[in-house]
Amino acid sequence: MITTILGKNRNLWYRFCLILFEMRTIKIIFLSLIASASFAQEDISSSDSLKHYIKKPVDVYTRDYLHRYNQAKKLIIKVYPYALYAADVLDEIENNSASIEKRRKLNKYYKDAYKDLRDEFKYVFYELYTNEGIMLMKLVHRETNLTVFDIAEKYRGKSQAEMFNVMGKIWEQDTKIKFDPLGEDKVAEHVIRDIQSGLIPFNDEVVTLDKLQYKEEQQKDKERMKEKKAKDKEKKKSAKSNKK
Repeated sequence: MITTILGKNRNLWYRFCLILFEMRTIKIIFLSLIASASFAQEDISSSDSLKHYIKKPVDVYTRDYLHRYNQAKKLIIKVYPYALYAADVLDEIENNSASIEKRRKLNKYYKDAYKDLRDEFKYVFYELYTNEGIMLMKLVHRETNLTVFDIAEKYRGKSQAEMFNVMGKIWEQDTKIKFDPLGEDKVAEHVIRDIQSGLIPFNDEVVTLDKLQYKEEQQKDKERMKEKKAKDKEKKKSAKSNKK
């Protein structure tokens, strides 16, 4: 009987210890929750604490986006200086023409300014590939809020602007094209923002070409094309011999 009582007492004691352990565990969990809640409250209420615990979100881009970004970056680094220069020149033309009252003198001033700009950069523009020319026209619109067609119409007249547009379409270039930062040109806008913030090294120096330099560049391009064709031909030969 004594053994039975002791056995029952041990069983009760074991249960009592379990209850105490569970209560202690619940108390620890409860205190932890209170501490975390008070910490979170302090973190939210204090602006000084936020900068220690809240990190700036990191943008994640797909491989396709990065590919388009790098392509756009290559184009923009090459042609963006000319768009910036065009914006400066147009501002200068507008400032200088403000004091010219007679329409005839104003038209002559516009014509001479256009001719000077064309003579200075025509060989540079001859060197541009189609996609580079398209990007340049878009960037001109971004910087001036005017399409190339608008600029030609203002400084050379509507008939000349229409002719330029027809000629441009022969080489798949539309002088009425616009820069669309929220749509088609979203990636290009991203690149420009990175240039402006200093993330992308950028030299805004404008390089010009004269007729002799242009011919030399043309000759270099021909030589590069010949070398490329020769290498491709050699690769095809080696590929055939490996198959055999």
